[in-house]
Amino acid sequence: MFKTYIQEINNIRDLESVINYYYPNQLKRNKMSCPFHKDKTPSFSIVDKGNGAFYKCFSCSEGGDIIKFIQKIENIPFIQALQKAYEILNKPLNLPNIKTNTSKSLNKENLINFYNDKYEKSLQEGDLDKAFELSCKSDEVTNKKYNIVYPFVNKKGEPMKIWDNLNEVLKANNIQAYYNEITKDVEIDGLDVSNGDNQLVEIHSLCSKCGFNVNLHMIDKFIGIIAESNPKNPVADYLSESYMNFDGNYEYIQKLCDAIITPKDYSPILKKTLITKWLINTAMIPFNDGDKNIEGILTLQGKQGIGKTRLIKKLIPIYVKTGLELDPSDKDKVYQCIKYWVAELGELDSTLKRDLAKLKAFITESSDEFRRPYAMKPMVYPRRTSFYATVNNGDFLKDDTGNRRYWVIPVEKIDFNIIDNLDINMLWGEVMHLKEDYNIKHYLEKDELELLNSSNEDFKISLNVELIVEREFDWESDKSNWKWKPTADICSKLNINSTSSLKTSLFKYGAQYKKSNGRRGYITPPYKCPLFDAM
Repeated sequence: MFKTYIQEINNIRDLESVINYYYPNQLKRNKMSCPFHKDKTPSFSIVDKGNGAFYKCFSCSEGGDIIKFIQKIENIPFIQALQKAYEILNKPLNLPNIKTNTSKSLNKENLINFYNDKYEKSLQEGDLDKAFELSCKSDEVTNKKYNIVYPFVNKKGEPMKIWDNLNEVLKANNIQAYYNEITKDVEIDGLDVSNGDNQLVEIHSLCSKCGFNVNLHMIDKFIGIIAESNPKNPVADYLSESYMNFDGNYEYIQKLCDAIITPKDYSPILKKTLITKWLINTAMIPFNDGDKNIEGILTLQGKQGIGKTRLIKKLIPIYVKTGLELDPSDKDKVYQCIKYWVAELGELDSTLKRDLAKLKAFITESSDEFRRPYAMKPMVYPRRTSFYATVNNGDFLKDDTGNRRYWVIPVEKIDFNIIDNLDINMLWGEVMHLKEDYNIKHYLEKDELELLNSSNEDFKISLNVELIVEREFDWESDKSNWKWKPTADICSKLNINSTSSLKTSLFKYGAQYKKSNGRRGYITPPYKCPLFDAM
């Protein structure tokens, strides 16, 4: 109803005028000391990203639009703040007449009066038992520690069992329920307990103290409705803050590239391109409303123990999960992956054993449809997760049409002296400025894609080796017939040159790696050709 009125005054010039009205000459280059807390350094900023002007304090986290600013300063309700804004800006405001149903605004005093009136009537009618009962009810209400104006009450002045009334209880107790767009969960602030079930019990107790008698099941459902109308995106907030606090030094991405040491024959241009564009993808996806998707998975290939997983924990300050395995056919595994800003697919070759067609389609989805635990029906959620992968083996890519989704960088070493001294907030500030101000594309251009495809050839599984392994071993043989065979003997008998391709192929079909007397080998079924086993 009031959206049009707000849009009329929702630009940065109007916000500047209102702030200068209350704090003359304090706003310098869209920054000043925060008026809402004792601020020694200017942490209060205003910005307009094209969808209206907003203020934000990066110290106390206070933020909002022009109306919320006036509400906060004047401690007045929304309508009065709207009127005040138009008055300050010297603009005409013609609000429609709003009818208020005062019968729906009964509170503790109204309830006491209701019982007292009934009490007097019972005395006049000579019904002393009824009068005594009503007198007790009046005393009970009088002694209750609440004074909440419930928006909806029944004829007795008692709050109706609807979510609007629960919202009043929460506001009166400084409790906020909101929907976290990253985790896709309801979260509650303002309680001393953090466990979800315990939070519901605590709210149930508060409701009882406030004369609002609802059960736990109702509270759970009502909280969901309240939270849905109050979405928050902590990652988007973090990235916006990084953007506004960026120091202007475009050096942090290069430092990250310098810390990831690759073989001498690997293109440094491709390395920086893949890292930069993956960072831009990762900064873009939290703002997705269902029309964006990531273009690739940054994949670090290198020996175990060099810190590939440790690196992503350093780069992503919030909402990161490592060691996940993705199976698009398993809704639980999908849900585990997409409730984070960045999900690491540990040992990517395990994930690549899945249906490759489904996996390829999943990576570039812009939304996900699934039913959350205990939800009644599936819902569509905008994808707000970026993926990062690690792999030890050198031969792991097997889908020619989908390999371009894996932005593979071979890693010999990661210099954590550089990483530990890298200002991660400034890194993301640089990424956000490249994304917002320089409009750097998040996808690979044609020449970049050709360079990636050429590089990825080094990581493809040799299909010839896989075919030989499938053809020459009796994989249907009973497990009791499986024996250990030295790697060198297998390569010799099957004329295979690549031990890494052999390892990948044998593992795919179920062989087990084992050392015997210092020699490397595998427990495999017998050869289909008896002569091989006899040799």
